[in-house]
Amino acid sequence: MKKSVVLISVLMLGAAVQAAPYGPGLGYMRPPAPPRAAHLSKGPAAVANKGLDKLLSFLQKGAGDLKALAAFLDKEIAPYFDFAYMARAAAGRFWQRMNEGQRKRLAARIKRQFLTTMVERLGEYDRQQVRVVSQRLSPDGRVGIVTAAIRGTRGYPARLDFRFYRSKHGWKVYDVMANGQSAVVHYRQQFRDALYRRRAPRRSY
Repeated sequence: MKKSVVLISVLMLGAAVQAAPYGPGLGYMRPPAPPRAAHLSKGPAAVANKGLDKLLSFLQKGAGDLKALAAFLDKEIAPYFDFAYMARAAAGRFWQRMNEGQRKRLAARIKRQFLTTMVERLGEYDRQQVRVVSQRLSPDGRVGIVTAAIRGTRGYPARLDFRFYRSKHGWKVYDVMANGQSAVVHYRQQFRDALYRRRAPRRSY
């Protein structure tokens, strides 16, 4: 089933490195080989399709108000994502050294940047279509990858991989990869660059 590009605006914030797919509490997880075919009306694929339908419905109303779009994304789309996990993955080993306030500020900053990018990308929306083509689950069923192919890209990625894990609140997206480039890896690099700038000694001339 084809849908206009939606959650795809989640896309990638200019990331330029291959992702190591992590799952909360699972460490490194090798992407499962295309195993048993999973029905796309169940599991994380169903969640992805629900989010796509929700955003498509909003866009079809011709919403040109960016403030209204930003409010919609924050209320209706952001809950599909685990920004706290993204923050933890971005901070890596430094996460344990951060206090609760620092962790919350980092998660809020990532969420703000993520949603701002979505608004910018959706401003370029021109009825691109996306088709959810596969769903792959880890052997224990706790982690899944939903792959979508995009037609009429005009600058959008040709492939998106939504990485989900099963939380106590249902399936949550913890990373999105566009053509092999990861949002989480991008945030990790940003975090490390910021640390380096703070630690670099100031030079006097």
